[in-house]
Amino acid sequence: MPGGGGEASRGAPGSDAAPDAAPEAPPDAAPDAAPEAAPDAPAFAALRALGLAALRLDYAFTERGGTADAARKLGLDEHLVVKSLVFDDGTGARALMALMHGDMRVSVRRLERLAGMRRLVPSAPATAHRLTGYLPGGICPFGLLAPLPVFAQESLFRQETLYINAGARGVIAVISPEALRRLGAVSGDFASVRP
Repeated sequence: MPGGGGEASRGAPGSDAAPDAAPEAPPDAAPDAAPEAAPDAPAFAALRALGLAALRLDYAFTERGGTADAARKLGLDEHLVVKSLVFDDGTGARALMALMHGDMRVSVRRLERLAGMRRLVPSAPATAHRLTGYLPGGICPFGLLAPLPVFAQESLFRQETLYINAGARGVIAVISPEALRRLGAVSGDFASVRP
């Protein structure tokens, strides 16, 4: 998830109903406000449909900024910023999404074993966009164009609060791990042991 320069703005929780309360942003976060906030990003409607609220953080997107840049600009711990990665079988016929801590890498071999797939490669940006409906830098597991199996690094579920792309570049949803559970994400350990 590329980050950006500028200041983040904290929006209202993503729901008017009485869903589960949105997690709070860290009190010491000193993000920059984006010059123009994107309209309601797709993840918020999908989260409301799951009965969940989410806080919104905006920042100015920078191409190839990654989770480190987003975390730095938003004043967050990169370990709590979730990257949403799309992998496919090399043809784009079978694909999945992997959710990993921003400061960790995916072991493709471990993910292949967990998913029961013989071969996985990182999807090309155009393939990821076609499969998810989201541009790289805004990809998230909520509100996908077509269903994709979602695998989440097991340690994500032990965190109190997570920060994840919301389907638009420069927009982060502040969620609890419960959102990943309700999504049906498969928990497993596919973190790379190599730095």
